[in-house]
Amino acid sequence: MLFGSNDELKTKSDYLKLIGDWEDPNPAPVIKTHEGFVVVRDDLLGTGSKTRFLDYLVKTTPAQKIVFGGCPATGYAQISLPAVANRYNKEVHLFMAHRDPSKYTEYQKRGLALGAKYHWIPDGMLNVTKARAREYAEVEPELRLNLPLGLEDDTVIASIIKVALSLPITEPKEFWTAGSSGTLNRGLQLAWPNAKAHVVQVGHSMSAREIGRASHWKCPLKFDRPTKQLPPFPSAPTYDAKVWDFMKTHAQPGALFWNVGA
Repeated sequence: MLFGSNDELKTKSDYLKLIGDWEDPNPAPVIKTHEGFVVVRDDLLGTGSKTRFLDYLVKTTPAQKIVFGGCPATGYAQISLPAVANRYNKEVHLFMAHRDPSKYTEYQKRGLALGAKYHWIPDGMLNVTKARAREYAEVEPELRLNLPLGLEDDTVIASIIKVALSLPITEPKEFWTAGSSGTLNRGLQLAWPNAKAHVVQVGHSMSAREIGRASHWKCPLKFDRPTKQLPPFPSAPTYDAKVWDFMKTHAQPGALFWNVGA
């Protein structure tokens, strides 16, 4: 199947050409078997899979400030973005709903510790934080890069493909991921065109474009509600961990699960 983050049709080769000879500078993904499933254990990376997938974009952009208004309170982007930006001496500016410091999530605390600059927005619904981020970036468009929801960029898709192809495994028959924007799942759909794709919706209602060719499952829990059905390894309870219960019921033995973080 062909698709593109800018609604342009591209093949796997088209995407890979965008990043040339780029190599993931992070430690290689660790792969473990848990309860009969193959698991990409990027919880062991510490800062999440997006640390891999954003590297080329952050490294090559001329912008010195990376701006994002689409991160929820328990989102991993607030950890991955500053981790990558620090490597290239760039700043991360996050626009998020205001909350009392005593109620910061562990993810927000980690983002702050990594140096992310938070802009706390009163009544910060998603459409408001996205608008404030866009307005901030437009003040200095050459120096401030505003990232879209899901951090979806063609070079991010390309990086997902390249990292997946570098794994020391053959193409799986079936793979599963959590999904909100669906960026990771659609990148894997391109990397593994013959594998059966499954995406478990844990955020907003996913569009047909966001789902791609995946079988689409819906988690009944609200996005900020953690699951009690935790896998036997560290996994983000409001995001990736929600996939495990679906896999236990519906996945084939040997199916692959991409665990983004914990």
